Amino acid sequence: MWEDKTNVGIKYGIMKTIDLKKGKRSLADLLSMAKRESVLIHSPSGEDYLLEQADDFDREVAALGGSDRFMSFLSSRSQEKDDKDINAIRKKRGI
Repeated sequence: MWEDKTNVGIKYGIMKTIDLKKGKRSLADLLSMAKRESVLIHSPSGEDYLLEQADDFDREVAALGGSDRFMSFLSSRSQEKDDKDINAIRKKRGI
């Protein structure tokens, strides 16, 4: 049979923990749990997986991370060396 318990570890915080070494759970059960809270799943082979419901921000991050155009934009921005002095900007704007 499966066992679920609350894990209060520093690494993962508080969430439902499912140990698949102690028994199988259906995907529907795991998804139902993930609607309410994050679920840490211990696989029979020893790997850990985190299952949680994605929100709009998660979807946007995934979409932008797969965009060559956006990644190129970030790469070019990271190469910029022309730092602006905040005091000069304030003076120019009369702030």
